[in-house]
Parts: sequence; C-alpha cells; structure tokens
Amino acid sequence: MRRLYDAVSARHLLLTAIVLISVASACGNGGQDTSLATTAPPDPPAAIEPPDKPAIAVTVQKVVDVRTVQLSDGEEIKIKGLAAPDECWTEAATTFAKTMLLDKPVDTTPAGSLRLADGTDYAVLAVELGMVRSEAPDDQLLQEAETTASAKRLGRWGPPCVQPGTATPPPATRAPTTPARTTTTGPRPVTGCSVAYRVTNTWPGGFRTDVTIGNTGNTEITGWTLRWTFADGQRVSEMWNATPKQTGGEVLATAMPYNQVIPPGETLLMGFTGTSGGTNSAPRAFSLDGHACTLV
Repeated sequence: MRRLYDAVSARHLLLTAIVLISVASACGNGGQDTSLATTAPPDPPAAIEPPDKPAIAVTVQKVVDVRTVQLSDGEEIKIKGLAAPDECWTEAATTFAKTMLLDKPVDTTPAGSLRLADGTDYAVLAVELGMVRSEAPDDQLLQEAETTASAKRLGRWGPPCVQPGTATPPPATRAPTTPARTTTTGPRPVTGCSVAYRVTNTWPGGFRTDVTIGNTGNTEITGWTLRWTFADGQRVSEMWNATPKQTGGEVLATAMPYNQVIPPGETLLMGFTGTSGGTNSAPRAFSLDGHACTLV
C-alpha cells in the first residue's frame, strides 16, 4: 500500500511540473499558445504599375483668323462661341490670335474653346478684350466679357469700328465706316494720361496683367509708347495690343498699327503675361511718350 501511494504521489508531482513548465513557457510568449502556430507566408510583392505616359502637348501651328486655328496634330478647329470677325477689326483680331496662340501649347476645353498654358480660356479673353463678338447667348462668361468690352469701348467696340457718339458697332456683315483721316506731322504731345495696372491671374513663376491707358488730356494721343520699370526682375513673355521691348527692368510697350490713336476721354486696354520670382510688386510709375501718367 505504501508503494502504491508513493507511485501516485510521484505521478502527481510529475504532472504538476509539466503543467508549471507549460504555463511558464506560455507566459514567455506573451501568454499565447504557440504549440499549433505556423509561420505565415510573406506577403506577395506589390504589383508594379507602369509609369504614366507623359502628356503630349498640342500646339497651334496656324492661325486662320481669330476663331479658326490648326493644331499640331493636324486638326483644324473653329472655336465655339466666337462670331465671325468684323471687317473693321479683322487684321487686329488676327494679330491678337497669332500673338496669343501661334506655336503655343494649348488644351481643348469641353466647351469647345482653347485653354492657354496659364489656364486662361482663350474665347473669353478674346471677347473681353474686344477682339471679336460672342455668338453664344447662353454662355454667361462670354456674355459678361462682351458687356465689359462694350462698356469700355475696347477693340471692335471702339474706333474705327465705332465712331465717337455711336452707341453700337456695325454688324459683321456691314461694310466698316471709314474713319475721318487726320493729317499730322507726327505724334502729338500728350497733355494728360492715366494708367490702371491690374494683375488678373497668378501661378507659380508667372502672372497675367491688364494695363488700361486713359487719355485725360484735351487732345488725341497718337503713336504712343508706354514706359515703366519692374523692380523685382519680372520679364514680359507675351503682350497683346502693344509691341514689347524690355531692357533689364525697363519695359516699353508701343502701339500696334491698329490702335495708334486714343481720343480724349477714351481708354485703351493692353496686357501681357510675364515671369516672376517670389516677389511681383507693381511698377510705381508710368509715362506715355515721356509724359508722367496718374496711377488709378
């Protein structure tokens, strides 16, 4: 009997030891039973996506007129929303289109226009500057642009398409009215001028500006040149309604053949795109044919 008791006790002690060892082992593994654990296979490598193909820039290769262009991919498009150019402003409008579009990268828009490199909608810009009428009565942006151009008598809304005292320009189908010719021996001295300089759009490294020249004197301005100086290293890239010349920070903007004259009390809008660094301060002074202009 004693031997049987000793055997049972020994067996009991052995089982107790095994249980304690198992518990200790489990505690050493964060309390988890790893007896049935298996090693998980490594995650498969992520699929390597091929790089996106770079977008191919489309440029304007030919300007037929202010609303018709040929792209570098061979497509010829007629920009939606723009009317046929008026005879009295055809040359000026075509010159504007060539300045803004020829050899420049563009994107076609869902509305059927072209978007310039800085994001500007070309159709809206052309109407806003008075280069052409809108034929899209349901397009609010084009209608607002035409209202602005008409109120300011810009482009086809001013001479020679519209004579002083005339409320509206002639329709596109009507022959243009020949303006009265004035015999002059050269540019007349400027007796008064104003300049409004407005940055209308900015993007990293660049900007777009409208410059409105006003004749506040009592005689017409002819053959004008506007002069100003940049203080922060800005450079003119493209200019419309004037021909640019820049030396260092000094910029000269000279009248185009079609906008040589600014009558007394009238304004003329020109503009440009440019490049800039971290600072793009506005010029502090402008002169027109050597006459200091008032900033407005």
